[in-house]
Amino acid sequence: MLIEYGFYPKHLGPEFLEVYSQIKDERIEAKHNGNKVKNETLKLALNGLSGNLQNEHNFCYSPFAVMQIRINGQLLLLMLAEKLVQIGCRIVQANTDGLFVLLKKSVYEEANKICREWEQLTRLTLEEDRFEAMYQYAINDYIAVKEGYSKTKNPNLIKTKGMFITEVLLGKGLSAKIIPEAIIKYFVDKVPVEETIKGCTDIRKFLMSEKTGKQWHVEYMNKEQQRTNRFYASTNGGYLWKWKDTGHKEGEIITYTEPYVGEHKYKASARQYQNMLTASGVTLLNKFDDKPIEERKINYRYYIYEAYKIIRELKPLQLSLWD
Repeated sequence: MLIEYGFYPKHLGPEFLEVYSQIKDERIEAKHNGNKVKNETLKLALNGLSGNLQNEHNFCYSPFAVMQIRINGQLLLLMLAEKLVQIGCRIVQANTDGLFVLLKKSVYEEANKICREWEQLTRLTLEEDRFEAMYQYAINDYIAVKEGYSKTKNPNLIKTKGMFITEVLLGKGLSAKIIPEAIIKYFVDKVPVEETIKGCTDIRKFLMSEKTGKQWHVEYMNKEQQRTNRFYASTNGGYLWKWKDTGHKEGEIITYTEPYVGEHKYKASARQYQNMLTASGVTLLNKFDDKPIEERKINYRYYIYEAYKIIRELKPLQLSLWD
């Protein structure tokens, strides 16, 4: 859209579009040549521009340009969605840069014709991926199984986003990757959650981390810890706490007035405590060791429960595509 409609940060000039066009061409070439790493890397660079345009600390910052792209893009996609609905398609998801559409094979040719007409009208190009199934928790949290997976079992044909991503992403914190892995295998391969979780021998997939602000202190087993900690849920570990000073003395009587209710008094605490993982005790693992996983006393019940909690919300919403 930037290229076809000439949207660019005015302070960077039209030369910006020349560079952007070169990156786009390289990405298309990489996709056609099957170079997945280069394709995904350049796709990230291209799609990341939208966020950079509204980041005041980025050299691309341009609120006007980002509004041009998003408002026009959403209106154009709405045009496409309207036409597809008219022939009996169901819009499963409409995001800022694409649609997930549920349709029968009998209307595919007509839907394809609508897409080609839309491309001619808007001067934009659509990319098509076919999916066997989709499991969506929220707009940016889903599992999408591409066509061909049921025959090949190729893991590259499973697309995940948001909470279902099983790779560790830099700068995104650390969550227990065994949970989305178990959910994916449950839906896609019909593998019981318990089998995936209890059969995993990689402690890294059970790890979580939390970084606290400077106002907090962290305690574990009555000992102060660093502010950034890596841990896993265990059956023999203690709770991980963070606390900060409240500005009051222990036992100090605080009086406040609640509107329409009256005066209240309570005893203040000198510290405000928060449990960093309320559902289980934990074991710290800030330094890796070679201890066998059988000796780590992992709280499998915690991970199984967390997986099923998501499955219970997701299961009624699952959709099978291409009826």
